[in-house]
Amino acid sequence: MDPRPAAAAPANRLLAIAIAAFAVLFFQIAVTRVLSVVLWYHWAFLSVSLAMLGLGAPGVWFAIRRPGPRTLPWLLLTGGLAMPGSIVAILAITLHLGHDKFGDLGPWAVVACMGCVLVPMLLLGAAVCILLLEAPGAQVARMYGADLIGASIAAAAVLPVLSWLPTPIACALFGLLPVWAAWRCGVGIVAAGLAAAAIVGVSVVDGPLQVKRSKLYLEIVDMYERWTPTARLTFFDVQEAQAKLGIKDERGHAWGRGSKAPLSSVQQFWMEQDGTAGTPITRFDGDVKDMSEFEFLLYDVTAAGYEVRPPKRVAIIGGGGGRDILTALKSGAGDVDVAEFNAGVVETVSTRYREFAGDIYHAPGVHAHTSEGRSFLTRSPGNYDLIQISLIDSWAATAAGAYTLAENNLYTVEAFRLYLDKLGPNGVLSTSRWRSGVFGLEGDRLVLLGRAALRQNGVTDPASHMIAIGADKVSTLLLSRRPFDVAEIERARAVCEQRGFELLHPLPVAAAPRHIESLLRDGAAEGEARGLMLAPPTDDKPFFFQSLPIFGRFDLEFARQQGVNEEGVATLQLLMMVVTGFTLLLFFAPFLLVRRLARGPQFWRGSSYFAAIGLSFMLIEIPWLQRFVLYLGHPSIAAAVVIGALLLGAGLGASRAARLGVDGGRRWWWLVPIGLGAVNLLMSPLFAATLGAAEAVRIVISIALVMPIGFLLGHFFPLGMLRFGDEAKAWYWAINGACGVLAGVCSLALAMAFGFLAVAWMGVIGYLIAGLLFVGSQGRARAA
Repeated sequence: MDPRPAAAAPANRLLAIAIAAFAVLFFQIAVTRVLSVVLWYHWAFLSVSLAMLGLGAPGVWFAIRRPGPRTLPWLLLTGGLAMPGSIVAILAITLHLGHDKFGDLGPWAVVACMGCVLVPMLLLGAAVCILLLEAPGAQVARMYGADLIGASIAAAAVLPVLSWLPTPIACALFGLLPVWAAWRCGVGIVAAGLAAAAIVGVSVVDGPLQVKRSKLYLEIVDMYERWTPTARLTFFDVQEAQAKLGIKDERGHAWGRGSKAPLSSVQQFWMEQDGTAGTPITRFDGDVKDMSEFEFLLYDVTAAGYEVRPPKRVAIIGGGGGRDILTALKSGAGDVDVAEFNAGVVETVSTRYREFAGDIYHAPGVHAHTSEGRSFLTRSPGNYDLIQISLIDSWAATAAGAYTLAENNLYTVEAFRLYLDKLGPNGVLSTSRWRSGVFGLEGDRLVLLGRAALRQNGVTDPASHMIAIGADKVSTLLLSRRPFDVAEIERARAVCEQRGFELLHPLPVAAAPRHIESLLRDGAAEGEARGLMLAPPTDDKPFFFQSLPIFGRFDLEFARQQGVNEEGVATLQLLMMVVTGFTLLLFFAPFLLVRRLARGPQFWRGSSYFAAIGLSFMLIEIPWLQRFVLYLGHPSIAAAVVIGALLLGAGLGASRAARLGVDGGRRWWWLVPIGLGAVNLLMSPLFAATLGAAEAVRIVISIALVMPIGFLLGHFFPLGMLRFGDEAKAWYWAINGACGVLAGVCSLALAMAFGFLAVAWMGVIGYLIAGLLFVGSQGRARAA
C-alpha cells in the first residue's frame, strides 16, 4: 500500500516551496566553495551569477505555456538528483578537459561548469515558480513567505553544515530534501526511493566527489584533506612532492629569498588553501630556547622588520602553518598574538600536526586567536612593537558570495590607520606583497596605501616613516609611527647586505631616483596615465587587488598581464554585458510573444514595479554584506546573519502582506525607503560604538538592525502580485529574478566605481520608484 497522501494538501505545497528555496540557496552558497577550488574565484562568481538566472527563466516558459499537473513533483525529483550530479560533473570536467599553458581551465570547460551549476537551479527554480503560480489571489503571500523562510533557514544552516561535512558531500546529500518533497507532492515511492539511494550511494562511494585536480595542478601526492566553510585545506610532504616532480631544492621555502640564503635541511609540510594559497608547516621540536636551526628564516624578506627594529611584543595577521610565528620566536619576541582567519587551520596544525609543528600555536609566549585580523586588532589593547602581515591570500570566493576577496578588508586606508594606532611609540608595521611578475602592481598599491594612511594620521613627511626592502618577487614595506633614524636606516642597509636583499627606500642622497620615490612624490598619477586605478583603497571601495577601471576599455591580454585579479575585472565586464543583454531581451520579450503572453492594462507598470524591487533588493543586500563583514569579522558569519535575518524578516512580512492588502500598501509603502535610509545612516556610528563588543552581542545587534527591514521589504512582492493581478504572475516572477541577478552583478561594478555606500543609496531610490509605481494609476487591484 502506497503510504503517501492521495492528494497534496496546501501544507505540502508550503513545505515544498520552503524545501526548494532551501535547496537553491544552500546549493548556491556551497557550490561557490567547490568552484573556488577548481576555478579562479572570478569564474566561480560568474558561474553562480549566470546560474541564478535559472530561477527567473522558468517564469518566461510558464508565462507562455502553463505547466501540467505532474510537472512539479518531477521537477523536484530531478532537481534533487541534479545537485550531486552537477558536483560529480564539475569535478570530472576540471580533471579531464584541457588546460591552457598557464594551467588554467580552458574556456569551454568553464562554460561546461557553468552549465552544470545551471541545471539544478533551473529545475528547482521552475518548481518554486510553479508553486507561486498555483497560489491564487491572497494565497500567494503565504506561499512567497514560505519561500523566503526556507531560504533564510538555508542561510543560517550552511555555515554549521559546511563545518561538519565536506562541501561536495553536503551538496550531494541535501539533494535528498527535494526528493522527499517530490514524494510528498505525488512522485511514486519507488522512483523517490531509487533517487534517494542514488544520492546516498554517490555520497559514500570513494571517488566521484573527491577533488583530484585543483585550479593549477593535478594532485599527485598523498595528502590530508579538510573542508571548512572558507577553504578546502590540503596538507602534504614538500620533499615527497618535489621528488615526484623531479625537483631538488635544499634551501627551504622562502617567499622573497635573499641571494645569500644558506641551505636548510629542516623538513616541511605544505598547507594549501583552495589549491593556490599555500603556507609551509615547519618541523619544530617546541624548544624556543634553542632555535639555531631556523636561521634560514631570516633570509626571507618578509622577516626584515624583525632585524631593523627588533621587537618583544608582536601581532601576526594570518598564522597559517606557523612560519611567521617561528620567525618571531627566532627573533627573540616573547609575546606573540596570532590572528588566524580559518579555525580549521589552527585546529589541524594543533592536532594532526601537533608533534611535527611543535604545537606552534600554543608555544610559550604565543597566543592564538581565531579571528579576522582587523576584528582582532580592534579589540586588542595594542602597544605592539611589530605587526606583521605577509602575503595574506586565499584566492577564494567567500560564502558571502561577494566578488571581493576576503583579504581586501586588510588593505584599506582605515585598516592601515588602525594598525598604526595599535603600535607602540617605537612600533613598526611590516607588510609584504608581490612587487614583480603578474602581481607586480600590489607593491605599488602598498606604497600608496601606506603613504595615505600616514598622512591621514597627521604625518607630513611619509617618506621618512618608510623603509622598503625587496628580494626576488616580494617587497616588504615597513611603516613607523616615528621617523626612522639614521642608525636604523644603516641597520636596514646592513641587513640587506648580509641577507642578499635590496634596499628600495630610502636611497643614498647621491643615488638616482627610483620608482618608489616617484610614487611617494606623484602618488597614483603615473599609474592613472597607464589606465590603472592605484588610488589607495578605502572601506567603502576596498578593491586592493583590482587595479583596472571597471568601466574602462582594455583588452583581455592586457588584463592577464597584470594578473589573475585584473583578469577578474575583465570577466566581470563580460558578465555585465551578458546579463544586461539577457535581462533586456527578457524584459522586451512581450513584443515578440505578443500573441502568447497575456497582457492586462497594468502590464508595463507591473513589469516596471517587479523590475525595480528585483534590482533594489540586491543593491541593498550586497553593500550591506560588505559592511557587516567588517563588523562581524568573518564573511561566512556575515552571510549567515545578514542573509538569514533579511530573508527571515522578509518571509514573515510576506506572510502577513495579504492582511495589509493593497489599500494598506498604498498607505504605508513609504516606510520602506525611510527605514532603508535610516539604517544606511545609522550603520557607521553604531558599528564604531560597538565594534569592540563580544561576537554574540554584535550578532544580536546585526539581527535587530536587519530583520525589521527585511520584514518591511517582504511585503513588496506579494502586494505587487495582489496589485497587478494573477494573469502575468509567471512573467513578473521572471522579470524580478532576472533583474535581481543583473543587480547582483552590476552592484559590484558600481561599487568599484562609486563605493558601496552609493550603491546602497541607489537601492533606496529603487524602492522609492517601486512605491510610486505601486500607488500610481489604480488599474486592477484585488482587495485582501
